[in-house]
Amino acid sequence: MKRKKTTLADIPKHPMLWRGKDLVTQAGLKHANDTVIASGYAELDQHLAGGGWPQQGLVDLLLPQAGIGELRLILPMLQQLSESAYIVWINPPFIPYATALHACGVNTEHILVVRSQCHEETLWSMERCCLSSGCAAVLAWPQERQLNIKETRRVQLAARSGRTLAIFFRPSSAVERSSLAELRLALQPAKKVDQLTVDIVKRKGGWPLQGITLSLTRASQRPYEVMQTLHQQLAIWQKDQQQQQVRASLTANTQGSEDFTYPASTPEQNAATQEGVGQNILH
Repeated sequence: MKRKKTTLADIPKHPMLWRGKDLVTQAGLKHANDTVIASGYAELDQHLAGGGWPQQGLVDLLLPQAGIGELRLILPMLQQLSESAYIVWINPPFIPYATALHACGVNTEHILVVRSQCHEETLWSMERCCLSSGCAAVLAWPQERQLNIKETRRVQLAARSGRTLAIFFRPSSAVERSSLAELRLALQPAKKVDQLTVDIVKRKGGWPLQGITLSLTRASQRPYEVMQTLHQQLAIWQKDQQQQQVRASLTANTQGSEDFTYPASTPEQNAATQEGVGQNILH
């Protein structure tokens, strides 16, 4: 049987040859412990090593400001991890809204919020939580000016040793700074509502990639109904708070008027007042 001649064009197609654009699959991960968890977005999973978030290690999320949809991006992951372990939030810019998290399927009994007093306490808390056996993920908002590459290495080692997912929420300007995070994503709000643009700055087994558009309405099983109900509840609560403030103000004014006595008016003053009122009505 005549053997087929191999040409130069056939070499890149050989299965034993790895090319930079080829992603590392779940079966091809270097370590047996390098498991992943689906992000909930098929458009993103197909570009991540193993097909999802790393279940252990450090991830950088770079964003221009808080509240652009970064929590909705990781919401499907939080739903899965909070079922059996704790999710720790260290110095979040806002208080996590437990009602919304619960409505979206997150076990709020496994949510812990930590407030640190300084940068060193933030790193210490993150390391301790990563090394503990009870935490599945640690979310932290560090002081960017004090965060350096050695500290990202400390957190990365702690996360891998404790088999915990650690996530740093950092400003977009941090894209120029070195980090030992295994995955770095730059987030930007898209032109359409409920969409997020994701740029992969760094990933295992692949080159950077730009312009992945995700629809955030898939973050929960019933996102529109849940958010609509929450907005209605919030509006009712705000109206009730305003009414309580008005009632409190009226009560305070009434109590104050009881302590204030007006001087008795003379018959001449009463007659002059009535005459003035009559002139104003006529004119």
